[in-house]
Amino acid sequence: LIEAIEQTMTRNGTEVTWDDIAGLEEPKELFKQTIVLPALMPNFFKGIRRPWRGVCMVGPPGTGKTLLAKAVATECQTTFFAVNCGDLASKWRGDSEKMIKLLFEMARHFAPSTIFIDEIDTIGSQRGQPNEHEASRRVKAQLLVEMDGFCKEEDGKRVLVLAATNFPWMLDEALRRRFEQRIYIPLPDKPARLSLLRSSLKEVRQSDDVDLERFAEQLHGYSGADITNVCRKAALMGVRR
Repeated sequence: LIEAIEQTMTRNGTEVTWDDIAGLEEPKELFKQTIVLPALMPNFFKGIRRPWRGVCMVGPPGTGKTLLAKAVATECQTTFFAVNCGDLASKWRGDSEKMIKLLFEMARHFAPSTIFIDEIDTIGSQRGQPNEHEASRRVKAQLLVEMDGFCKEEDGKRVLVLAATNFPWMLDEALRRRFEQRIYIPLPDKPARLSLLRSSLKEVRQSDDVDLERFAEQLHGYSGADITNVCRKAALMGVRR
């Protein structure tokens, strides 16, 4: 179990910075003011000004939630644990609960640290549903216990839990309350789409008549991941020619 969690761990932050994320200026500024700054000035952010311990990012898939989590870990220089809920699943009885407990114990040991749980709705759906399995209830209960524990810690071992979901309405109410702040991560606007096009195609030779401004307008409603895929396909078309 320890080896499985170590595979999700990155020491001393990640290589992703704010500059690597196109657009999303409002979420980035919010993270800077409420998470990064408190990490750099811990003596000032105490009492009523204490930083958030749990933040849930909500929004469509492919909008940059994972990149934001990595950038936060980089700016705060924390140990980063990137966990997909599939990593916590086990066919053996009790192993999933043990992995959740061990994850938080390791995060405390390597503190300051950031735990990022992607697609948290997979294990954090509402309790009491007719088709809910007993194992699912146990996993949710263990996650709630661990989040209660780290929220009460005042020993200076800072652990931040970031989560991402495309379906916030599916989260269990008790789990939703553990996240002090919920941040909406929207689809990119036109300036962000243009920035994504330029960064994705910067190494690709383009014709003089290519109008990225027009393409950015036409890609309205596309996510960042969608735009990257469009650019990849365009680059491969040049190879085929």
